[in-house]
Amino acid sequence: MVQAIAAQRPSPVPKPRLRELGVYALPDGREFVVSTIYRDGCSLYTPRAWAAFGTAEYWIDRDGRLLHQGVPSIWSVRDLKDTGKSASYPKPVLR
Repeated sequence: MVQAIAAQRPSPVPKPRLRELGVYALPDGREFVVSTIYRDGCSLYTPRAWAAFGTAEYWIDRDGRLLHQGVPSIWSVRDLKDTGKSASYPKPVLR
């Protein structure tokens, strides 16, 4: 009986692993640099914001939702497509 019940449950879909400094695109064509150094999620930066030590556009929570300023957006981590490109860490600006 337990086996029959277990067979009816949908198996969880594994979340894609994002690459640190990987460049990913949303279906609308916008590209983002991913920073995965955080324990409870990761952040997405526009390439321009990343290069200028700017703020993240989106936060990806543990459930795979993309949050914009703390509010769930229409996107999830499954919507991101790896472009195959990688960013590098911004160079510090010394004055």
